[in-house]
Amino acid sequence: MKRILTIMASIVCLCGCEKIFTPMSVTLSADGETVTVHTSIQPQTLDILNYDGEGVKIPEYDEESQTYTITNDWLTASISEASYDNGQYELVLTAVKNTTGKRRTLYVGGMNKNYQDSMEVTQEY
Repeated sequence: MKRILTIMASIVCLCGCEKIFTPMSVTLSADGETVTVHTSIQPQTLDILNYDGEGVKIPEYDEESQTYTITNDWLTASISEASYDNGQYELVLTAVKNTTGKRRTLYVGGMNKNYQDSMEVTQEY
């Protein structure tokens, strides 16, 4: 019986769970770097949080460029509505130079329908 429940739970997870960030984690160089990843989140739900769940939860919207942008400490994330293609947006992540002498991590998140998720963004030192 336990085995059947495990199999059923796995099937439900495989069918119902979808990645909303591709990839699910990114490591950026200490010198500062800009990378583009893909996401299916609704751009207006974009947030950047630390490990304790504290941070910036409401992105700014620029009507002219149709871009949602959010900045928390050393990381800026932005999604242009014009980047939408085949169910995915381009999420641009930009980190400033790391002068702290230690590795640092933030979490970029958002929602797709009723599903919330985040990706880990780490910067080397």
